[in-house]
Amino acid sequence: MKYPIGIQSFDEIITGGYVYVDKTELIYSLVDSGKYYFLSRPRRFGKSLLTSTLEAYFLGRRELFKGLVMERLETDWTEYPVFHLDFSGADYTEAASLDTRLSLTLESWEKKYGRNANENNYGERFYGAIVRAQEQTGRKVVILIDEYDKPLTDTIGNPGLQDANRSLLQGLYGVLKRADAYIKFAFLTGVTRYGKLGIFSAANNLEDISMSEHYATLCGINEAELHACFDEEVQAFADKLQVSKTDMYALLKRKYDGYHFSACSDGVYNPFSLLDALKNRVLENKWFSTGTPTYLARILRMGDFDLTQFNGSVIATKVDMESFGNGEENVLAALYQSGYLTIKDYDGSLFYKLGFPNEEVESGFIQYLMKEFSGKQSGQLNRDLVALRELIGRNDVDGFMAQIQNIIAQIPFESNDAKLIEANFRNMVYLIISFTGYRTNIEFPTLGGRIDIYFETAECAYIIECKRDATALSALEQIDDKKYAEKVSATGKRVVKVGANFSTTARNLTEWVVGK
Repeated sequence: MKYPIGIQSFDEIITGGYVYVDKTELIYSLVDSGKYYFLSRPRRFGKSLLTSTLEAYFLGRRELFKGLVMERLETDWTEYPVFHLDFSGADYTEAASLDTRLSLTLESWEKKYGRNANENNYGERFYGAIVRAQEQTGRKVVILIDEYDKPLTDTIGNPGLQDANRSLLQGLYGVLKRADAYIKFAFLTGVTRYGKLGIFSAANNLEDISMSEHYATLCGINEAELHACFDEEVQAFADKLQVSKTDMYALLKRKYDGYHFSACSDGVYNPFSLLDALKNRVLENKWFSTGTPTYLARILRMGDFDLTQFNGSVIATKVDMESFGNGEENVLAALYQSGYLTIKDYDGSLFYKLGFPNEEVESGFIQYLMKEFSGKQSGQLNRDLVALRELIGRNDVDGFMAQIQNIIAQIPFESNDAKLIEANFRNMVYLIISFTGYRTNIEFPTLGGRIDIYFETAECAYIIECKRDATALSALEQIDDKKYAEKVSATGKRVVKVGANFSTTARNLTEWVVGK
């Protein structure tokens, strides 16, 4: 089987004999039921392939759809003039980058349809090309814009350049409204929705299908598609790992499935990681390793945000998830739209629960944030964490508490606010212990209270209560007073009680005591 990893051209996939998961029934429904659309999906989730498939369809390339559902559904196969604007594959952190991309793209259209001398800006040139294309072909035009937001996301943290890029794009996208009479269909994709930057208000009533149940699996691979298209490959993978096919499906599901783009939709596998795993028959964090926006760690460090809730306890409304602002104002929207959090539950009226979609994202995010928060090079950090894991594995309480203290001592705390210092300390403890492979619970609920830190090894269950600017003994007394040890379920394991003190002045643990 030929896997189309990194191939975004529908033409190349079909003519090159690569496997294609047929999404054309949904594509036909999309085209048949509306005119202006926007779709947000995480990076490397198939947005560019979807856009390329739409381009082939509107160019009337029936031969590429042989054997697909679209061949049965479509009877017309009219060729329309297509304006495909692709912002991927370029870095827009330099002032001239967006100008260059727009100029080259418009020049290619103007070679085909001509240009009037009075068209002096990108918006006028775009509008002129659309009008002439319709006049010359007798058919309305199709506009496909891929990764519309990249010139904005690349410039987060540089408000001057971001505003300049926003102005250029706003003038360009505003043409959609002005040229409505000449447009057959328009489709924009991106990772994020920049609601506060005015782009959507400039366009003509874009229908956002990002959280549509009907189109939830338009990008990505669902469970049925995995079984239908890759069953033999899963069996071969299972044979290599010497597990049953049923167990292999379960491993793939835990590792790469779990994306939910609406309240009631089926789960979707990350296509990039899934295909790479099936091709190379190795369970790796491929999607995560291809790049994470550095601004996410900066936002998380600056805010009082509880990383420990990412296991499925983050509460958000639909507005929270859609309102990205300028890229720094809403961390929930940034994390959800970028694919680091997904919908885990919905109360049916207003509130969503968000959490990590799968093991790849959870483990990758913890490793990424551990490095970003610590500010240390991977080699030294890894050595410190390996040492911590060994100490925890030996149940050396004083040893691993001292090692946690050692690691935190090397981490910069940027804020002077006591509340933020404590929040960063809580997040760091969670990251440090989780990174070693032990599932860590912060603010672990029990009847009558919450344990500050709780985790288990093969032999022990650890209850760590941490006071702020107090004494370790008072923390230990709270464990006994609230009978935490009696309320945790750790069958056959020795319960170890640790009281500790965190000093906001020292910005670290200053003492701890182990209970009897």
